[in-house]
Amino acid sequence: MRSKTIIVYALMLLPATLFAQVNTKPVPPPASNYFAGTLSFLSSDWMEGRETGTKGGFMAADYIASMMQLFGLVPFGDKAKVGDKGNNRLSYFQDFEVIRYKTEKASLAFILHNATSQSVFQLAQGIDFEVKSGPNSMEAEAPVVFAGYGISTADKGYEDYKGLNMKGKIVIVLEGFPGHADTTSIAWKKFGKYAGEDGASIETKLQNAKIHGAVALIVLDATGRFEPYKIEQSNQSLLNSTMNSTKNTDVEYEEYYHTLPNDTTNRVIPYFRLGSTASNQLIAGTGLNLTDFEKNAAKSVNPSSMSLKDKVLHFLITVKSEPLLVRNVLGMIPGKDKTKYIILGGHYDHLGMHNGQIFNGSDDNASGASGVLALARTWVESGVQPACNLIFASWSGEEEGLLGSQYFVENMSINSKNIILYFNLDMISRSVAEDTARRQLSIGTRTSDEYIREIARKNNSTLSHPFVLDLWDVTHHSGSDYASFTAKNIPIMTYNTGLHYDYHTPRDISANADLVKMGDVLKLVNSSLQEVLENKKGE
Repeated sequence: MRSKTIIVYALMLLPATLFAQVNTKPVPPPASNYFAGTLSFLSSDWMEGRETGTKGGFMAADYIASMMQLFGLVPFGDKAKVGDKGNNRLSYFQDFEVIRYKTEKASLAFILHNATSQSVFQLAQGIDFEVKSGPNSMEAEAPVVFAGYGISTADKGYEDYKGLNMKGKIVIVLEGFPGHADTTSIAWKKFGKYAGEDGASIETKLQNAKIHGAVALIVLDATGRFEPYKIEQSNQSLLNSTMNSTKNTDVEYEEYYHTLPNDTTNRVIPYFRLGSTASNQLIAGTGLNLTDFEKNAAKSVNPSSMSLKDKVLHFLITVKSEPLLVRNVLGMIPGKDKTKYIILGGHYDHLGMHNGQIFNGSDDNASGASGVLALARTWVESGVQPACNLIFASWSGEEEGLLGSQYFVENMSINSKNIILYFNLDMISRSVAEDTARRQLSIGTRTSDEYIREIARKNNSTLSHPFVLDLWDVTHHSGSDYASFTAKNIPIMTYNTGLHYDYHTPRDISANADLVKMGDVLKLVNSSLQEVLENKKGE
């Protein structure tokens, strides 16, 4: 009797023992058939380019949600609305509103005052200038200040706004940065690398102008690169003729902009870009010579900002705007520690259809969205309960300004301190032209997170064919959804295989995807995820 009791007791313990073994085994990386079909379907013509707020975008969201349900992920979106009847069931969708807008028309005029008269020079939109504005119509008349390159980097030894009072004024700047055209110049050697990477971008110039109180930014053309607009427009019909249609695949299209309602953090001021003719008209009689200014700035690295006396600009911008309802798609694998989270995400939206062509967006970013789904399926099928909750996210509105991920972090019920790490997958299935071996991989992290970079190096070395890693600092960058998380001081790892020639063109199709490289990227993400979870388990 005693021996039988021992045997029965041992058999009773067997399932628990097996389950414990399952929970300690490594989770295998996704097989190629876990993501190849999803990649093809999300970037198929049926999805019509998955533009935010369109039928194709909602079709993609429905498909992703159905896959999450099929795999067995727990819904992590809003409360279910249909048939809810008082229970607390969640859906896979997180719905939110964005404002879609475009500039319908704009006018820009130079007003020259002197002691006895006033002269007005009216410029033509699309010929003399281009404009980008915010979601609201506006009109202003203000004096003009020339602020060099519009760079504000006192810590780097260069400050164009030093001593300037820009409140209520219009700031005029040049493209580029001191020494941008001469890599042998003193200015380039002093801080060209920083300025070239971020400090001289249009986005940064706009932010600097806004911070200093300007009501608008005007960028002058000192090179003639942006003219003649009129010739380009008059030749558009020839460019799109039957003879040229197969060659002209890089389609220009009417662009809308998007923002979250009442988003004061991203409030923008109007931005005008002038052609060289209009630029010369604006500075005529001021004593400012753009060519000489650039040469002197490259040599001396001293800002030479100045007020353009007696000159005033008047602009009027009429904006058309409308609300759109869009959605993120969210699912979760509950972890042992229900208070901590790791999030794996990638945006599923792209550019949609324009001029009769579909921007399929296979690499950007059907690759990342299908990769997130493949990882979710692998982890569910493994039977392993992770050390903490794993959220799998497909973001909307990335192409419109990281809107989906921004909405998530600003409205989440999770304390940001309880998010251990965010993995961002954006364009992981192609290579740049110079990467002939197809083994380059960019992984971005914050400067302070050396332990994360070490995880990347360590797990990359275990691949049978390791990547050539570009480990870069995401600080002050906002090129993908990772920026929404760094804004909340959340550690991130963002993966990208390169900005290829088919980026944002109709040529970005699934037939060009490198499934072997994509599989290895997911293998690296998966092994890095497991190491982060192991570190969490050992706390």
